[in-house]
Amino acid sequence: MSQNKKPLIVVSGATGVQGGSVVNSLLATGHYKIRGLTRKPDSEKAKALESKGVEIFKCDLSNKDDVKNALKGADIAWIVTNFWDPSIVGQDSKEEERQGKMIADIVKEEGINWLIYSSLPDTTAESGGKYTEIYHFAGKNRVEQYIRKLGIPNVTFIYLGFYYQNFGNFIPMVQKENGEIELMVPYLEENDKLPLIDAENDTGPIVAKIIEEGPDKWNGKKVPVAADYITLKYLTESLIKATGKTYKLKTLREDDEIAKEFPYFSNEDFKQTFKWFKEFGYYGKDSEVNDISIAKKLHPNIQTYEQYVIKNYEKA
Repeated sequence: MSQNKKPLIVVSGATGVQGGSVVNSLLATGHYKIRGLTRKPDSEKAKALESKGVEIFKCDLSNKDDVKNALKGADIAWIVTNFWDPSIVGQDSKEEERQGKMIADIVKEEGINWLIYSSLPDTTAESGGKYTEIYHFAGKNRVEQYIRKLGIPNVTFIYLGFYYQNFGNFIPMVQKENGEIELMVPYLEENDKLPLIDAENDTGPIVAKIIEEGPDKWNGKKVPVAADYITLKYLTESLIKATGKTYKLKTLREDDEIAKEFPYFSNEDFKQTFKWFKEFGYYGKDSEVNDISIAKKLHPNIQTYEQYVIKNYEKA
């Protein structure tokens, strides 16, 4: 990496949740040139980043030529793939793994010094083959395993927790006639825990700090990105305390209930995901990613769930 110029960092999903957070945090340092990848360079988010000095690059991560052009000249690549893209989750659930391996091959071919990849646990292996269809976890991990064998000079893997933003979006909050708000979650009960993170605001500072501290410290490491590891009981109590409204957890146990409340996600991948959370925990057995204190050390101002709720939910 030249001492006479700013390192070039390529960030995939630059207008998405994880990638957008990384771009904004790297921008704030003023230490890097940033190339943001997006399929929609004419979007308002892309234009806003471009106005701040980000090089916006049109790139479809499924297209090898696009990826090769996007990675040319980079010193560092920060890569997240999007399982929830309709072209993957609605079409070919194994496409994300193919994309990740292809991107890794190109990183190697281009001689990029450091690949930072957004991974998740190997739910197939860790469950002893019980849960084989959680493609958006195990597929990412198979890419991680592939990357580790490629011989890229430096590789680091971040493991995002369950987004705070999922509640009320991905996880419905339904207002009942009596004023109660039901938090509908498949299989999980009050004492089940999830590692949680404000993905939009706290992913970037952690990644930026890793990059600042350098590859010598973080090569080969897994880094959990989570602020809190809390029970769903604590989560609902935090909502009640912050808003003055009545929140109650409703555990969906039956397939027909799940199909009704989650029609888009009424499939084995989604259902096995929540069964995995209940039986093995979000991060599984891996002690390295279960130690979420690392995230706090990297980002001392990381936002707890209580702080997030106070800031983002209206009081009664």
